[in-house]
Formats: sequence, structure tokens, C-alpha cells
Amino acid sequence: MIERIACVSLLACTFLVLIMSVCAVQVRAEFPDRPITMLVMFAPGGSADLTARSIAAAAERILGKPIVVENKGGGGGTVALALVANANPDGYTLCGGVSTGIVRGPQLQKVTYKPLKSFTPIIAYAAPYNGIVVKSDAPWKTFKELIEYAKKNPNKIKYGTGGIGTAMHHAMAFIDHQDGIKWIHVPYKGNADALTALMGGHVDVASVGPEWVPFVRAGTLRILAVTEDKRNPKFPDVPTLKELKYDFANETVFSIVAPAGLAPDVEKKLETAFAKATESKEFQIAVERLDLVPILMVGKDFDTYLKATWSTLEKNLKETGLIKEPATAPY
Repeated sequence: MIERIACVSLLACTFLVLIMSVCAVQVRAEFPDRPITMLVMFAPGGSADLTARSIAAAAERILGKPIVVENKGGGGGTVALALVANANPDGYTLCGGVSTGIVRGPQLQKVTYKPLKSFTPIIAYAAPYNGIVVKSDAPWKTFKELIEYAKKNPNKIKYGTGGIGTAMHHAMAFIDHQDGIKWIHVPYKGNADALTALMGGHVDVASVGPEWVPFVRAGTLRILAVTEDKRNPKFPDVPTLKELKYDFANETVFSIVAPAGLAPDVEKKLETAFAKATESKEFQIAVERLDLVPILMVGKDFDTYLKATWSTLEKNLKETGLIKEPATAPY
């Protein structure tokens, strides 16, 4: 009798476990069944924030659940990335921003995550035309004039950026190294904040993303140089740093990542939704208004890009003397 009861109990437990397993699979298969949180690397109002919000708005209609955007600025994007790296890899916590917090910032400063191991790359969807700007009434009409002044007046120039380790911080550090300039870096939580500081007279120069465009068009700011491989077609008279004899070009891409260890079906669903979101009119208008270049790298292609860019940047940073070894190991 006891053996029969024990056998029945064992069968009941086995059946219960099977039911729970089936239910768990069914629940996971229904992703998403609640709102998704996207942490944005920078303060509100900048191009990273605005594009993240526009692509999230389009993707949430495809996924059928809200995507709640929260700004977690600081550290050139590393603050938000650290939070996402430690989040549950269930697809409900994402990070929107730029690739610098993965491939550039960690080489210049120690971070708590493994840049090429702690994340699941979802999508890269745009690239910026970064630039170096001053107020329209500044005494420097050209980048050469600014450099000549900085050489003659060490530690006189203060320049603002969107954070330590960003591409635009690297650009100014590269110039510093090549020309032996001494100027003062003032990092902010985003490009919009750096531009506000410039217009308020708190810094003399801002090295920022494409947020500079409307201010230059309005005549409030003057663009001295862009940091891409090619000139901005909307400002064809403005030289690139390479044309000014600085072997530097920005590699930043606007992107979304998730924690490492995402289930393959969840990863695929997110990739598909965000790729489809780039086709929305809302997103395309945002990219155009922010003077970004639309691109598309999804999943493995984006992962390959990040790994190749890490290697290229490490070589460049070492050659220019900015680092001896990366501050953070990639894996």
C-alpha cells in the first residue's frame, strides 16, 4: 500500500514538473508579455536620446508592448551599459546609445563589464556627422586659428564633450597628442549639455555629435571641422580632421544592445522588430532631421563590426600614445 502511494506521488510530481516546464516554455514563447525598458546612455535632448526614442516608438508597435525609455547618462555611456550588463538576460532590459561605450570608452577607462562579452548586439541603425564648434562670435574663424591660439596659451582653452571616452573626446585627445597642446577637458552627460555649456560661456569649444547642426544653421555656432572620413554634404566647405593632417575619423554608430545570454528566439524577435522599425516614417524623419547617416547592421553583422572596431581603435590609441594597453580587457 505504501509503495503504491509512493508510486502515485512520484507520478503526480513528475506530471506537475512536466506541466510547469510546458507552461514556462509557453510563457517565454510569448515574449514580450510586459513592457520593455530601454536605458539611453546620455542625457535627454541629444541625438542618441531622440533616435532611441523614435526607433523604440516604432518597435513597440511591432512587438505589441510598450518600450519605456529611461535616460542614464554619464561616463560616456558606460553607466547605462554597466546596468544593462548586469540585468536579467530576458529581453526586457535594453541599452540604446552609441558604440563608443563598448569599443572606445573601456579602452580609456576601467569599466565593470567585459565590452565584447557582456552584451548581445541587436542593431546599429545610424552614424553621425560629429564636429568641433565654437560660438559664432568666437575669435577663431578656422580650426587652424584655434590650434595656433591653444599652442600659445596653454590650459587657456576649455572644451566640452558628451563624456569621457566618447569619440569626440578621443578626437580632441588625438589633436592634443599630435600637436602637444594643453587644453582642459570638461566632460558632460551628453552632447546637448556640452552645447548648452558652450553657449553659456562655460567652455570655449565643444566637440560633439550632430546636435551642432541646427545651431550652426541658425548662426549661433560656427563649425570648424568634422571628424568623419568625408565632408558633410550639407556643409561642404568644412574640412575633415584628415584634411587638416590629423589621421583620425570617427567610427561611432547609434545602436541597441541587450545583456549577454539572450534566448535565441528572444534575440531574433528583437532584431526583427528593430530592423523593421527603421523602415517607419517616424524613424526616417528623425534621422533626417538630426543629420544622421542611416545604416543597418543586425545581430552577427553588428557583433563583427564591434570586434573589428575594437582592434582598429586599440592599434590607433597605442600608436598615438593615448594608452599602453586597454584599461579594460575586451573579454
